[in-house]
Amino acid sequence: MQKRVSRLFIVALSLGFLLLVAGEVFAQTKSDVPPAPVPTLVKNVYFMPYVTGSGNFHSGEAFPKSASGLGYGFGLAFDLTEDGQKTGFYFDFAFQDMRAAANDGSCMTQRTTDSLLSSVRAEHYFRYAMVETFVKLQGAKSNGYFLLGASFGYATTALTFSRGLYRDEPVDWKGVDNFNPFRLDIRAGLGVILANIGKHKLILEARVGYPITNAITGYRNICTGNGIDGNWKIITLQANLGLRL
Repeated sequence: MQKRVSRLFIVALSLGFLLLVAGEVFAQTKSDVPPAPVPTLVKNVYFMPYVTGSGNFHSGEAFPKSASGLGYGFGLAFDLTEDGQKTGFYFDFAFQDMRAAANDGSCMTQRTTDSLLSSVRAEHYFRYAMVETFVKLQGAKSNGYFLLGASFGYATTALTFSRGLYRDEPVDWKGVDNFNPFRLDIRAGLGVILANIGKHKLILEARVGYPITNAITGYRNICTGNGIDGNWKIITLQANLGLRL
C-alpha cells in the first residue's frame, strides 16, 4: 500500500513538472510571435510647414486695367505618400495674400468738390484662408514629384483702394453684392527635394492656380465708360519653401 502511494505521488509530481515546463515553453513561444499587423489606409503622415512667395495677376472688365503684384503666405502640408510610392494623397491648409496694383487702374475725383474724374492708381488687397487637396505623383527613385488637384478658399480680406493725389477712396468688397467670398481653383504643382537634413527634407514647390470662380462678378465701374458689367479674376503663381518632417 505504501509503495502504491509513493508511485502515485511520483507520477503526480512528474505530471505537474511536465505541465509547468510545457506552460513556460508555450508562454515564451507566444510572446516571441509578433501580433498580426492591422491593415490601415495610411502608413505614415509627413508634415511640412512652408512659407510662400507669390505672383498675382488680377484681370477682367470690372476695372479699366489688369493688375499684378507680389504676395506672401504660409501653410502646413500633410503628405500621405510613402517614399517610392508612385501615387498618393497630399493636402494642406494655407493662408495666401494675393495683392496686386495697377497705375491708372481706377478713377476718382481728386477732391470731393471736383466734378471731373481722374485716372488713379488702384491697389487690390485680397487674402484667403485655403484648403488644398492634391493627388501626388512621383517616381520610385525620383527627387521630384507632381501635384494635381484643387483648392477651396474663403476671403478674409477684400479691399480696393483708389489712390488719389489728395485722398484715397476705399471699397470693402465684403459689403458688396457683386463679391464672391468663396473661391475654387484648379491647381498643379512641381516639387523638388533640395537637401536632406537628417531624416527631414528641404523641399521647393512651384504651384500654379487658375480660378473657376470670379472674385467679383457683374460689377460696373464708373471708370470703364462702356456701361458693361464686368468680372474680376485672380490668377496666382506660388513658390513654397518647406521642411518635411
